[in-house]
Amino acid sequence: MTTPLKHTELFGGAITAKIPSNFTDVSNLRQVPDSQEVYLDKNGFTSLTFDITERVSHLLTDKEALEYHFADIVAEKDTKNIWSIVESAELPNFPPTTPILALTAITKPPASTVAAKALTPDHTDIYFTLIRLVGQSTDIVITLNIPHLADETDGQIPNDTEAEVKQREVEQDVEIMYHQIVRSFAIKDWGLFSGE
Repeated sequence: MTTPLKHTELFGGAITAKIPSNFTDVSNLRQVPDSQEVYLDKNGFTSLTFDITERVSHLLTDKEALEYHFADIVAEKDTKNIWSIVESAELPNFPPTTPILALTAITKPPASTVAAKALTPDHTDIYFTLIRLVGQSTDIVITLNIPHLADETDGQIPNDTEAEVKQREVEQDVEIMYHQIVRSFAIKDWGLFSGE
């Protein structure tokens, strides 16, 4: 049931990654900053973002940088529940000494926001990876956001039912897909980071 992935050139071909075939380039729909590539699921609200930022250097640890970048994408009033943090990930297209960190989280907006806006998610699952390019003074953030609208669960927390089993299978498929995306991420032209 996993969506097939397609080889995609990012940032004018300077970077490549495999993107779900049912995702569309948001820059075809609206303006996107030059430092970002954003893809949106054609069949829903799931988004995939590749963000090139200046390296956060005022913090002492890579974990603090991970938390800083994560806080930057989450609304200030949202509740944040971090499921897991990996502080020493490795990716096949980067040297083992490259600082690569990841986290998985759920964010939830205030209840008043959900009640007031029909398309405001009840909660959002977030898969988040930070690649720190020390020599290029650059941080790269890869984020998969999966919003869940309140009517998807009708406010119910399922027990061991068929629906819960199906939901776990979907979550496992999403996690596998995200790992495939991140593992395929490769820099083809390092001049992207020097302004050449």
